[in-house]
Amino acid sequence: MLNGDQLIELEVRIGEEIERLRAEMDSTQEEREAVAPDAAIGRLSRLDSMQMQEVAKDAQRRREERLSLLETAQERMDAGEYGLCEVCGGDISWERLDAKPEAVRCGKCAG
Repeated sequence: MLNGDQLIELEVRIGEEIERLRAEMDSTQEEREAVAPDAAIGRLSRLDSMQMQEVAKDAQRRREERLSLLETAQERMDAGEYGLCEVCGGDISWERLDAKPEAVRCGKCAG
């Protein structure tokens, strides 16, 4: 079971991480723009640009996924369910939540 100080620390860290991810997503908008096939760049440059665009899209997808998990963690805090395993209902250890605040399963159920 988390104590009050641990819960407050995690709540602050989750809020800060959500803000950071949102800011990062806003600043990478230009990276997601498509490379036009008629762009006046060489074939290899176009392929390189397309590859870089795919890497940026993957990074954006991972940011969106983590943001969603963190927002769910905030909702669980508001509902008084944070720190409880969604599978067995037991407590998620402080160490696990400290490392991964969005965790919804205890170490045993996460397998």
